Amino acid sequence: MTDNVYAPPRANLETQEGPPELWQIEFKRLKRLYNASHTIRALGFLYALGIFGLVSAIALSSGTYARSGYAAGLAAMLFLFGGLSLLGVVSSFTRPRWGRWLGVVLCVLTLLSIPVGTVIGIFGLIAYAQGGRLFGAGRLKHKDVVDVYKQRKRTQT
Repeated sequence: MTDNVYAPPRANLETQEGPPELWQIEFKRLKRLYNASHTIRALGFLYALGIFGLVSAIALSSGTYARSGYAAGLAAMLFLFGGLSLLGVVSSFTRPRWGRWLGVVLCVLTLLSIPVGTVIGIFGLIAYAQGGRLFGAGRLKHKDVVDVYKQRKRTQT
């Protein structure tokens, strides 16, 4: 402690805030979890765009074209994909155990949207493969992963 009242405060970099489990794994694995957690959150925002399919299905089924077979089939397909997208948004942020498998299914469906959907689907599948510990009852929370990653990165430099 210095007697200079105008000196800047000093940070204690030895403080380890967050779950001890994250402090015990190697930094490379923590970085993968950090990237996977951010990618899964970004996919949640992209799934939110799919909810427009749900809105479109409702509009299509109640419009003047509702009587045609083509419109009914399209509305059913949009309703299905919109519902899956809504579940994908919820599972990307709450991260229940079933959310990982739903995310994998949505990423596989996204692979069919060439070319942009293919890239998004591949990144999503990699994130869901690396982020197994981010889902389920004993999951690691996004905030904890981010906090510990930033603290450990700061101490490494």
